[in-house]
Amino acid sequence: MTSETTPRMNSAEPPTTLTMDALLSELVPDLLRYFLSRLDDREDAADAVADTLLVLWKKRRAVPQEPEDTRRYAFGIARNVLSSWRRGGRRRNALADRLRATVQDETVTDASPDIDLRAALRRLSEKDRELVLLVAWDGFTVADAGRIIGVSPDAARARYARARTKLREMLTSAG
Repeated sequence: MTSETTPRMNSAEPPTTLTMDALLSELVPDLLRYFLSRLDDREDAADAVADTLLVLWKKRRAVPQEPEDTRRYAFGIARNVLSSWRRGGRRRNALADRLRATVQDETVTDASPDIDLRAALRRLSEKDRELVLLVAWDGFTVADAGRIIGVSPDAARARYARARTKLREMLTSAG
């Protein structure tokens, strides 16, 4: 390729979109290998490449024009992205550890209702079922549960009464 057909511009001007697309396309395989060798999950590696490309795109005016300089610059950004991913992973793990400790310390009563109740709940409409569960299992008032599902307090009270009646009938007929 001659200098006239090379999509790179002189160093005084920022790269054009076409140039940036070409630059980024050339870097993707190298960046993916970089992240695959450092992250345990392929999907995380692909996401990290996308994050790196996003930063490169946002900083396109600062991207050097020479191919090796561009590659070094991109890998510097990739290193920062990797560092950020690792910090985020440590935060997620610490949060999960705290949650596990909290759950372990909690005395959880058996939350699984009997089979007949589950079957009866499944026969209610989705909104009625959610309303009943929010009130009975999650401790919300009928009015608050209605707000959560997007109905007025009066409508929630009416729906809740009808749903309880239906449940009672279904459970009575089931024995």
